[in-house]
Amino acid sequence: MGLTASSRGNLGRFIQPALWILVALDGGPRTAVGLFDGVRSLDGPIGHGTLLGALTRLESLGLVTTLPADRGRAAYRLSGVGSAAAGAASDLLATSTTEGGPQ
Repeated sequence: MGLTASSRGNLGRFIQPALWILVALDGGPRTAVGLFDGVRSLDGPIGHGTLLGALTRLESLGLVTTLPADRGRAAYRLSGVGSAAAGAASDLLATSTTEGGPQ
């Protein structure tokens, strides 16, 4: 199971940031700050507001879950469905660099 056309459509304008987030979380749970740095290290241009908006959408789709706060900072991780979607996200991002963007 990967990213369906329906779930990609539900991401709206957050599609590309959401793909970057899925790929960044594939390495394990991260706080918002760690996730911001992880997305940027993957060459994903992202602002704080966009990151939080995309995380909210990914959570509502059941692709990402929030872990209890540790020292005041919640962490995010992929759900089971999100793990499957991360591989599809990586493929879509690879395609987008050669074809001009995810569809």
